[in-house]
Amino acid sequence: MELKQNLIHRKYKKCEMRNQITIGDDYSVPEGNPDIASILQKKADLQVDEVHTEKGKVKLRGKLKICVLYLAQRSKEMLGSLFMEFPFDEILYMEEAASGDQLKIDWSIEDLRVTIIHPGKISVRALVTIEGEIMAVENQFITESIVEGTEIYIKEGNFVMAEPAMEGRESYRIRDEIQLTANKPNVSKILWKDLQMRGLDLQIQEGRLGIKGELQLFVVYQSEDEQQPVQWLEQSVPFHGTLDVSNLTQEQFGVLETSIAHQNVEVKPDYDGEMRMFQIELVLEIHMHIFEEKNCSYLLDAYSTKEKINLKFEEIHYEKLRMCNQTNIHISGREKLNEDVKVLQILGHHANLGNKRYKVMDQGILCEGTLEVQILYVTASDNQPFGNVTIFVPYSQLVEVPGMRTDDRWNVSEKIEQIFITMQENNQIEVRGGLRLESCVMQQCNLQNVKELSSENYNMEEYKKRPGMTIHFVQSNETLWELAKKNLTTVEEIRNLNEFTSEEVAAGQKILLMKNAMMS
Repeated sequence: MELKQNLIHRKYKKCEMRNQITIGDDYSVPEGNPDIASILQKKADLQVDEVHTEKGKVKLRGKLKICVLYLAQRSKEMLGSLFMEFPFDEILYMEEAASGDQLKIDWSIEDLRVTIIHPGKISVRALVTIEGEIMAVENQFITESIVEGTEIYIKEGNFVMAEPAMEGRESYRIRDEIQLTANKPNVSKILWKDLQMRGLDLQIQEGRLGIKGELQLFVVYQSEDEQQPVQWLEQSVPFHGTLDVSNLTQEQFGVLETSIAHQNVEVKPDYDGEMRMFQIELVLEIHMHIFEEKNCSYLLDAYSTKEKINLKFEEIHYEKLRMCNQTNIHISGREKLNEDVKVLQILGHHANLGNKRYKVMDQGILCEGTLEVQILYVTASDNQPFGNVTIFVPYSQLVEVPGMRTDDRWNVSEKIEQIFITMQENNQIEVRGGLRLESCVMQQCNLQNVKELSSENYNMEEYKKRPGMTIHFVQSNETLWELAKKNLTTVEEIRNLNEFTSEEVAAGQKILLMKNAMMS
C-alpha cells in the first residue's frame, strides 16, 4: 500500500519589523536663491536604493528627497524653491531574517519639520516609519488516498484553500503633455511641481491587469512676463490602460500593492518654440500577490477487511480567503484663518495620509489615520501675497470582517479618491475628500493529514468470538462509517441489511449488524 499525495503551497509571514528613524540636517540656501521669509509648501519622498538582508538584520541605504516652496525676503523674486537630498544608511534588526531573504519595504513620513534658522539657513527633520516583512512559501504534501491495496475502504474530506498563483512586479508608465492656455505667460523656471495620484483602480482581467485613475498636476512657475512674475497651473490628467500579464485569470484574487517608482515634470518648447508645454511622466510600480481558490480532497480515514491499517497523522496549515473588499470613506474638515487674511484665490494643494494605525477586532479591522492637506493661496496683501494653511482631517473606519480572528493574515491599503477645497463663511477653508480602503483577509486553517501508514494482520481469534448477529443502538455522533470499520464490513452492506436510503443515522436508532462471513 502507498499514499497518493498532492503538493500544496502555503504563503506565510516569516518575520516583520517596524522602526522609526530621523533623517535630515541643517541646510544653507544656495547662492543665487533669494532668502527665506516663510515656508509655503513642503513635501518629502523616500528613495530606497539598496536593501541587503543578513542573519538577524537588514541594511538599508537610500536618500530622503525634500522639496520646499517659500516666500522670498526682500527680493524681486516673490517665491523661491529648494530641492534637497539627505542620504541615510541604517541597520534594522529582524530576528529571523536570513541572507537572501526578499524584504518588502513600506514607509511613511510621520512628521516633516522645516524650520527657518535665519533667512539663509533652514533645519530639516523628517520622522520616517519603516515597516518591513519577509514572506516565505511552505511546500506541503497532502494525502488524498491509498493505492495498491485490496479491499480498502477510504473516507475522504474536502477543503478549499488559497493557493499562491503568482508573485511579481510590473511597471506601468504614464506620459502626457499639457499646453498652457493663451492667457498664461511663458515659463522661465519651475518653482514647485507636484504630481499626485487620485482614484487609482486596478482590475484583474483575463491575461491582463486593467489600470485607470487620475494624476493631479500642480505647478508654480516663474514667468517671462515681469508684470506677472509668478504663475501656476492645476490640472487633472486622467489615464487608463492595461498591462499584459500571462496566466492571470478573472477568477484569481489577491493584493496589488502600488508605489511611485519615478515621477517628473519638465517644461519644454511647444511647436512654436516657446516654453509653454509641460511634459509629465510617472512610473507606477505594481507588486502582485495573486492567489486562486483550489479545491482539495484529503484522506480522513481508511480500513481494509483483509488487514489492519494504521494511520499516522500530522497537522498541516493552509489559508483560505475570508474576504477581499473595498470600503469608501467620506471625510471633511475646516480651518479658520486669521481675520486679517483675505484669500483671493486657492491655487493648489498637496495631500498625504499619515499616522496610520490598525486594530484587529471581533467585527473586523479598525483603520485610523490622518489626511494632511497643505493649501497654497493668494492673498490681498502686498507684503505677503501668498499664504498657506495645513488642515489635518482624522478618519476612523471599521472594515467589517465577519468572524475575524487575531491570527488571520490581512492587508489594508488606503488610497485618496478625490479632494475638494472651498472657501466658506467666517474666513474658513473647508476640505472634503474621499478615501478608499482596499482590504484582503486570509483565514488561517489547519487539518490532520495522514503522514504515514502501516499494516498488520488482524487478531482473528478475537474476531471469531464475536456473535454472528447483533443489535446495536447508535450512540451520539456515531456514524455508519465507524460501525462498518469496527465490524469489518462496509457502509453499503449495513444499508442494504437495514434497508436504509441514506447514510444518516440518529442517536438511539436500532441497527442490525452481521459478522463478515469472509473473516470467520
